[in-house]
Amino acid sequence: MSEFHSSPFKKVANFFRRNNTDGGNDDEAPPPVPEGGAGATASTEADTSEDKKRKRDDDSDDGDNDRLAPAERSSPMQSKLAQVRSKLKTRESQGISTHLNPLPVNTAEQDLRAGLPELPTSPGNISMYMGNISANINPDQIYILQPTPEMAKIDKYRTTGAQYEAWMANTNPAGPACPVTQSTLTVAGLVEANPPDEPLFSVWESSFVVPPVEIRESLKSTYLPNNPRLKKYRQSSLQRNARNEQVHHVSSYDHCIVKGAIIATSIFRMEWGPRWSDVALALYKQDAAIDTLRYVFMVEVENDETLPLVGKVLYPNNGLPGPETRGLTPTIHAWDMNTPEFQQILGTQLGKAVACLVLGAWPIGTHRITRIHTWFLRRDLHMRFDIEPIVPAGAPPASAA
Repeated sequence: MSEFHSSPFKKVANFFRRNNTDGGNDDEAPPPVPEGGAGATASTEADTSEDKKRKRDDDSDDGDNDRLAPAERSSPMQSKLAQVRSKLKTRESQGISTHLNPLPVNTAEQDLRAGLPELPTSPGNISMYMGNISANINPDQIYILQPTPEMAKIDKYRTTGAQYEAWMANTNPAGPACPVTQSTLTVAGLVEANPPDEPLFSVWESSFVVPPVEIRESLKSTYLPNNPRLKKYRQSSLQRNARNEQVHHVSSYDHCIVKGAIIATSIFRMEWGPRWSDVALALYKQDAAIDTLRYVFMVEVENDETLPLVGKVLYPNNGLPGPETRGLTPTIHAWDMNTPEFQQILGTQLGKAVACLVLGAWPIGTHRITRIHTWFLRRDLHMRFDIEPIVPAGAPPASAA
């Protein structure tokens, strides 16, 4: 993983090199459809005369286009799309896999997945690849260009955060009504087609991985798996299927899920599609009961509201080491509920998103965010939101599990 985030130009270059430095625990971007998938080597070695003729025909498309009248010529992009469609059809006709990760998993990893449903990757298609280009050149990922928020904006964050605190605890039933409803979205609703409509999302990647390195120090104060050699975290990469007129506005969500936690490694919601909190809850409820959820992690925070508030206001004001900190062991700071700093963070975009996740997972007055942890590692901001059930007054304390 790169220490610095790349510019939009570098992200375009990285896409064609199949590298990604802007999110998650892996240095590689969601893999493209391999040339021939698992059978690529065999296909290359057994290149028949008919295959060579087909390649010559594909290569001659541009020449045929040049011989057409100007009004009948296709654009370079149309020619490229036609060639990609032709290659996909050729692979399918030859029985060659077009799935993104056709390699089998080993027995040890299968044991770790016992009882968990599958989340298969989606077959490649044109809109999927075009959307991935859009996600990789997203200029919002440029690091730390945000200005320091003004006091009026900080006060607004605190007011908003206090309101979300009240909604979660249901401390003011006569106040403004909570706008968040219970989430009913499922993984099937995300990735399965409902003819004649295509699936809302394509699954770029689905695999089991070790704990993300960015959160391992924070994991020490939880009961979550922290063995750097055991692949117990389900990693998934979902991308909104782009419509022709919105190919430049594509939502994408990368997560790691383990019983007890949601780890958001890269989330970008553009102008349309379900809310991030609904997507995250659907992924979590596929693998575990919702009442087991206790933590939400945000890895490599780049949000225009949350990052400058924490890095340029809260850390300097409290004498904490910020993004300039070097070293492999981060200093983790906890912000407790009902404090001004906690409410300010909760009132930013990412804080509100996690509050909406809590309000969408359980009825109001039953669960709340009690603490927000923040730390800088490799100049990037990372966060952990702690979720706890609300014990009614006079009720006996919950017994230890």
